[in-house]
Amino acid sequence: MNPQAYLDVATVVTKLKMYPYFDIAHYILMCIAVRDDVHNISFSGTLQSFSRKHPLSCWLSSMLICFAGSLIANFLLGEPVLTPFKDYQNIVTATAVWYLVNYSPFDLVY
Repeated sequence: MNPQAYLDVATVVTKLKMYPYFDIAHYILMCIAVRDDVHNISFSGTLQSFSRKHPLSCWLSSMLICFAGSLIANFLLGEPVLTPFKDYQNIVTATAVWYLVNYSPFDLVY
């Protein structure tokens, strides 16, 4: 390959805003982990029935896992534990991802 092509790609990637992309990827992986965990635990019924019967508990567990690193770090550093929940943009983004993972038709996002 041409070394100049690698340099051009590296320049484009470094100028790209990475903020929402990495957060969205993290939220998708965490919501899928919660969905798989609930699916493995449920003995009767399907995953869809749990997320539809208990949407608040499913959302709360997803939010706790999405922001678990910040929650634990704030606890260990002696800062307010609920500080990650002050940023409404992250909460809305994580909620939108949670909704798409759990309620998209035909499991398109899942």
